Amino acid sequence: MTRTRAKARAGKRPPAAAKRRPAAKPEPEAIDPRSMDDDPVVQGILTAISQKRLKPGTKLGEDRLAHALGTTRIHVRQALAHLASRKIVVQFPNRGAFVSRPTWQEAREMFAARRVIEAATVAAAIDRLDKQGKALLKAHMAREAADDRSDRWASLSLTADFHILIARLAGNHVLLDMARELMLRTSLAIATFEQPGEPDCSPDSHPDIGELVLARDKAAAVAAMTHHLEDIERRIQPRDGEGEMDELTAIFRDLGVAVVRHDD
Repeated sequence: MTRTRAKARAGKRPPAAAKRRPAAKPEPEAIDPRSMDDDPVVQGILTAISQKRLKPGTKLGEDRLAHALGTTRIHVRQALAHLASRKIVVQFPNRGAFVSRPTWQEAREMFAARRVIEAATVAAAIDRLDKQGKALLKAHMAREAADDRSDRWASLSLTADFHILIARLAGNHVLLDMARELMLRTSLAIATFEQPGEPDCSPDSHPDIGELVLARDKAAAVAAMTHHLEDIERRIQPRDGEGEMDELTAIFRDLGVAVVRHDD
């Protein structure tokens, strides 16, 4: 009996250790869109677009952007996704991200919206204009007057800052955000449809608008800003055969895909 029990005990194997489940990977933290607006990669791309250094339709490769900006592909991917949500960038499966190229109809609608928003910012800026606001506006007007326009990129930033300053003086953060967004999107429209040799903005109109704001002449200031934006819009023209081209048509044209029609 003793030997039999010993053999039985010897033949028993210890219970197999319970299999451990791999630890669950932590869920990625949700990105706050407000923090992404201030992200250096987002701001870098936006600046390059607003200064027309990145043209509509330019491919934004993750590797090249990560190398140029000294960051990771994941960081760039997050920035591009954020810009796509703002319609500044378009993303296509298996193709990547591209700077948005607005249609002619979209360009017209952007300028129409901008006229409404900037009329509101001018009116609100006049209502809230104080001593500090006057000083800021006068200082900016002096910088524009001293600009010899030899540096195109600096001049573009300076003229854009005039419109942003008016929106800031309005004291309404929603209007300011809308003005910034529309300015950026209209810069894409201008870059897409501008005629060769046309100036980028009408900085000669800014002194008149500024003086009317300082004089608190609301009706005249709003009219001057509206005329200024209409003047910019008149400088863009639809390209031959592209006035009503939709985005899908543009994509296949860029890919060189054409279908030969077979008449039945």
